[in-house]
Amino acid sequence: MARFGATCMGLLFGDALGHGAMFEPSTRNSQGWSVNVPSCPGGSCLFFAQGAGIGCPNVTGHPTWRDTLFRPCAQPDQPTIHFRNQLLGTLNLRAKGLLHPMSHFDWTKFHPWRYPGASPVVDPCGIASGETHDGNPLNGARPPPGIPHGMRGSRMPKLFKETVWIAGSITEVAWAIAANHGGGYQYRLCPADEELTEECFQRMPLEFVGNVSWLQYGPDGLDTANRTAIKATRVSEGTFPSGSTWSKNPVPMCGDSYTGGACDVHRLHPLRCNAPAFPPPAPGVFGLGQAACTLEPRDMDATHHRCTCTTEDFVKHSLQFGIVDQVRVPLTPGKYVLAWRWDTEQTPQVWGNCADVTIVKEDEGEPTVPFQRYAGCESCCIGTCANCTRCVNDKTGDCAYCWNPLPGFRPAHIPRAQCLGHEDESGGAPLWFPGEERKLWSPGCTKCWADGGCERQSLTTVI
Repeated sequence: MARFGATCMGLLFGDALGHGAMFEPSTRNSQGWSVNVPSCPGGSCLFFAQGAGIGCPNVTGHPTWRDTLFRPCAQPDQPTIHFRNQLLGTLNLRAKGLLHPMSHFDWTKFHPWRYPGASPVVDPCGIASGETHDGNPLNGARPPPGIPHGMRGSRMPKLFKETVWIAGSITEVAWAIAANHGGGYQYRLCPADEELTEECFQRMPLEFVGNVSWLQYGPDGLDTANRTAIKATRVSEGTFPSGSTWSKNPVPMCGDSYTGGACDVHRLHPLRCNAPAFPPPAPGVFGLGQAACTLEPRDMDATHHRCTCTTEDFVKHSLQFGIVDQVRVPLTPGKYVLAWRWDTEQTPQVWGNCADVTIVKEDEGEPTVPFQRYAGCESCCIGTCANCTRCVNDKTGDCAYCWNPLPGFRPAHIPRAQCLGHEDESGGAPLWFPGEERKLWSPGCTKCWADGGCERQSLTTVI
């Protein structure tokens, strides 16, 4: 009995990081990078809010369920999605046969998905690492390469590529999972000439069309000919704002461990996922995702070394597909910012990405073809690597940073970003897919500069 108590306490104090990202349309958060599409283009899955409790006025920054449950804000809201709701819930659903003690009490009571839309965020487009400082990487509190902690997604530069939608039409949007924490999501618009606040986006949630979503496969989730239709579960009762429609995350996490498939060193097989948390939408579609294998080398200590993955393990765990939905485009033309918001259930976290969209009348423009591979020059012209134009043949002094891996999240099995030195043969950004043994990756600045990519955008590169 004493052994069970010690094990239980160890499990109660474990935590996991979670990530997801919108990849259609391409987002500001991605820096225009094509690496690690669809689940985390350019590190865009590292923009979120940490410590988000339903009905609370502000995020707390606290990363764990213990903080949210035992130290909530003064007057948290009560959940509208009840404990073990078999239709809308995404974990703790197997009341029988799941022996883990965490499955028998409502420890996610104040987490975002329990009242969709009612949790606060710092920025509707997310903030880098969910923190303004270097937090616990096991909770995802590390920024994308070259991006400072706490960078607001709404302040990231617009992409050079313009996404165009036709007013009143039906278009497609998509997101993908790097670390599955259940919950559900919504797409919203805010006019581009207004301040990008949560309140602005709450006024224009997009209407989902129909009750079907698609799992879209391919190594980067862009193969429109390789789709599987699945039933979508929409919810518009008990949401905030009242009546706004959300869609349940259709991909179940692991149901035989409260970590959902993340590293659990107290299990005989700490990364094995034996059963889904609820019936999967298609055979074999469940699990945590690639984050099961993306601990940083510094975390491979005496506690987590049992969660070391091979390259084959990484490919096996990666959810190499996107979740596609159709939405109806508003009738009013103009320039907008599109926000995707994912309210999780397992953790007190809200994930957000933003993209720029122009809506035109049918006779005034052509719509953008969705799901085209995008490798932009943004970081080379106005972003992280813009100061490297004079460093192509110089690796010393102020140029040294251009030839070294950029600071930020450095997971295993995903190449680290470096401004210069690891382009493809054309000088552009090389393609990379899970399973390929590439240690370093560069965004293709030499090609951008040689082709005049920056000048074509009427931008001045900082030197």
